[in-house]
Amino acid sequence: MARLKKIQNWMKTNNIDLFLLNRTDEFNNEYIAPYAERLKWLSDFSGSAGKLIIDLKKGRIFVDGRYTLQVKQEVDKNLFKISKLENYWKLFERNLSKKITLAIDPKLHSTLEILKIIKIIKKKKSEIIYLNNNPIDKIWKNQPTYPNSLAFIHPDKYSGKSTKKKILEIQSTLKRNSINFYLLTSLDSIAWLLNIRGNDIKYTPLLLSYVIIPSKGKVEFFIQNRKIKFIKNKLNQFVNFHSFNDIPTFLKNLNKSDVIGMDPKKTNYFLFKICEAKNLLIKYFEDPCTYPKAQKNFTELSGARRSNIRDGVSLTKFIFWLKNKMIIRKTDEIKAAKYLEKLRKKNKFFYSLSFSTISAVGKNAALPHYKLTQKSNTPFKKNMIYLFDSGSQYFDGTTDITRTIILGKPTKEQKDRFTRVLKGHISLAIAEFSLYSKGSSLDSIARKNLKEIKCDYDHGTGHGIGSFLSVHEGPQRISKMKYHDDVILKEGMIISNEPGFYKKNSYGIRIENLMIVCKNKNNLQYFETISFAPIDKDLIDKELLNKEEINWLNNYHKDVFLKISPKLKDNEKKWLFKVTQPL
Repeated sequence: MARLKKIQNWMKTNNIDLFLLNRTDEFNNEYIAPYAERLKWLSDFSGSAGKLIIDLKKGRIFVDGRYTLQVKQEVDKNLFKISKLENYWKLFERNLSKKITLAIDPKLHSTLEILKIIKIIKKKKSEIIYLNNNPIDKIWKNQPTYPNSLAFIHPDKYSGKSTKKKILEIQSTLKRNSINFYLLTSLDSIAWLLNIRGNDIKYTPLLLSYVIIPSKGKVEFFIQNRKIKFIKNKLNQFVNFHSFNDIPTFLKNLNKSDVIGMDPKKTNYFLFKICEAKNLLIKYFEDPCTYPKAQKNFTELSGARRSNIRDGVSLTKFIFWLKNKMIIRKTDEIKAAKYLEKLRKKNKFFYSLSFSTISAVGKNAALPHYKLTQKSNTPFKKNMIYLFDSGSQYFDGTTDITRTIILGKPTKEQKDRFTRVLKGHISLAIAEFSLYSKGSSLDSIARKNLKEIKCDYDHGTGHGIGSFLSVHEGPQRISKMKYHDDVILKEGMIISNEPGFYKKNSYGIRIENLMIVCKNKNNLQYFETISFAPIDKDLIDKELLNKEEINWLNNYHKDVFLKISPKLKDNEKKWLFKVTQPL
């Protein structure tokens, strides 16, 4: 690949032995604008998480379990070795022989990551070069331009809390922790704090910007002036506006006696270096918006419930079409995905999809995060499994739901695996847990029935979700990996429940609903399921379900009918009544 060779030639010219590249942007985003897709440009890998180590001979790409199969299809294995993301640090250290020169774009690495690299570099007596400009930006012809969408206000009737109130609450946190200024770099935190949204990143209503929050007074907002022309007068009383590129100058002008707070996991090293060079008093402090944003207020929770019901109507209409109206020989993955999007667009408060729909039939469904393209597009055939994972952005909530259906008759094995995934889904949906439970402590519940037959899935069981924000929102997650930042699940958080099973080159199964963390009278927590669409009974082996599981499914389907049927046509309603009858 000529692109990799060009980077390696640049490395030779500049006496660089290793070059690191993260698949992110200067805001440490998972979802990024096209201009920041440098890793994809270089390697052809299109997944949402990845890292590259490039030496003068070869590249090594690291991906997580969601992309194990996909990366092998997309990346040239003659040019790139493929490794698991969990082995990144071990292999990075092994690659780092003594007295070598390592190049890094400090805008694409968190402060925490670079501090870890510095420790390893010192041990190896090597050198780091922090690049002022990313070499890919010079080589990449027709690189997309920086996005320039217009900001709009997200009103209190959806957000549930005014901008003024949010700022005062965060400033109160800063004062309690003796922080004079806080450097806020997370785009979803900025959007939440100022009650603003935009369209700089497809499917996620964010604006590329930075914020500095003082412990008192107006917030300093760094954003391209053109973007805010329609909201300036509405934010003037809370905000001082600056050009996006003025943040280094502002940081350099702070007093040395001022304490500046930053989250080392989220702040890029470029901004940290500016503060360090100025000898500012840096205090590592978790993004103070993280928990207030994750623990939804009454208005946000009400909006989440309503938006998921509207979304469920679209899903149910879609499943009805797949099972009763679709002409199978004239349908493929793209046509199906477009039909589902068309149904969603009719919904009240619809803004956009919340991610690119995973519309996967047959062996494509065995890729947990299958990327649908014109090239990969596969026609439907009888007796195939079809998995679709999709969601929407509504002004009052963000949705994400997965259903797996059979287009005809399933095999005995498929029914077994589907029912085991369903058992795991139900086990998590009915779980009760303490006020101090972390997501990792619940993960095994969802895997138990698959593990009984030595099966598993190589992705997390649940991720947090925003309120007209990111479809993947931290800090909450349910995962078998005990991360250093694994957090306690708290009342008001919204999280997904999505166990799965994937048989390579054959089929895949996933059942996903969203759930709210709730507290009961006994001071225990439980989940309230808020996604509603029928689960395909044609794929269920009833003999594998116990009485409690059958009761859950029957009650769930009863709720589906009650909430969804009023919005359906007569023929759809009759069908839904039939498919939601007790098992």
